[in-house]
Amino acid sequence: MFSVIIPIYNKFPHLQRSVDSVVSQDFVDFELILVDDGSTDGSYEKALSFEDDRIKVFQRNTPGPGGYAARNLGIAEATYEWIAFLDADDAWKPDHLTTFLSLIKNKPDISIVSTSWTDVFDGKDSSKSFDSAYHRKHQTKGVHEIDLKSFLVNSRDGFPPFWTGALGIRKSLLQSVSGFPEGRCKRGGDVDTWLRAIYWGKLALWSPQKTVIYHRDSVNMVTKTQVFELGCEADTVKMLANETKSPVIKSLLFQFLNARVVSRWLQTLRVGQKPGSLWGKTKWRHLNFKGRVITFVSIFPPELTAKAYRFLSRGKYN
Repeated sequence: MFSVIIPIYNKFPHLQRSVDSVVSQDFVDFELILVDDGSTDGSYEKALSFEDDRIKVFQRNTPGPGGYAARNLGIAEATYEWIAFLDADDAWKPDHLTTFLSLIKNKPDISIVSTSWTDVFDGKDSSKSFDSAYHRKHQTKGVHEIDLKSFLVNSRDGFPPFWTGALGIRKSLLQSVSGFPEGRCKRGGDVDTWLRAIYWGKLALWSPQKTVIYHRDSVNMVTKTQVFELGCEADTVKMLANETKSPVIKSLLFQFLNARVVSRWLQTLRVGQKPGSLWGKTKWRHLNFKGRVITFVSIFPPELTAKAYRFLSRGKYN
C-alpha cells in the first residue's frame, strides 16, 4: 500500500529513531526505502544494518542539496501506489499510516493526504513541543479538504498546512509534476513540490490527528547551514501564474511567494548570516504591511532588521 522514503545525509545520531518509528507502525503493509546521499558519518553502514525484509537501501555517491535527488530516486524505485516521506531526523507515531489509510478510504479519489504534526525543540536539559500553526487554527474543523486557494492563503499567513513528514501522495501525481526539483535549488524544494502537487492534484484531505514529530534541533539541518536564495518556488510561481486563468489565484501565488522569500530571508538572518537586502527580491504590489516594512528595513544593518522583525512579525514568518 505504502512506499516510505527516507533520504539520508550524515544523520547517524538520529537514523535509528526514524527507522524504528516506521517499522513500528500499526499498519504493516509497506516498504521502507532508505536512500543514502553520500554520507560520510557511517549513516550508510547503519542503513545496511537494519534487519527487516521491508527495508531497501540505495546509495548515491554525490550528495544532492536538500535530499531532492535522493527522494526522486526513492520515488523511481517505489513499488506501491502511495508515497509517504520522512526525514532521517524525525519520527512517526505508530498510527501514522493507519491514519493515512483512513483518509484514503474516506475519499478514494484523493491524491494527497496529510496529518498534523508536533514541533519539538530539543534543549540541552529539556525539550519543548508545540502543535503546528495550521493545527492550532483549524483543528476544530476535523478532517477536511484543502484546495489550492486554501493552501496559498494559509501558507501566506503563517499557517502552512503541509510538511514533508506528514504527507502522503500518489506516485502518479508526483511523477506527473516531475517530483522534487533536484538541481534547481538548495532550499524550498519541498514546498515547491507541494505547490505543484496541489495545483495539479486539486485537493488534499487533512486530518487533525497528530501523528508526526518534527525535531527542529538536529544535526546537519539545511535551514541552519544554507545561505539565502530565492528558492525553487520563484520559478514555479511564475510558471503557474502564467498558467492560471484566475486573477485571484495569480495574486495569491505572488503573495505566497513573497511570504516564502521574506520567511527564508529572516531565517537566514536568525542563524547569524547576512542575507543582504530584500529589494528586488519581493513583489512590492503583493506584499502585506509587515512584508513591506521588513523589505524596507532590510537595507539597513542586520541588527536593526532583527529588531523590526521581533516587533512586527511575532513569529509570523517562521
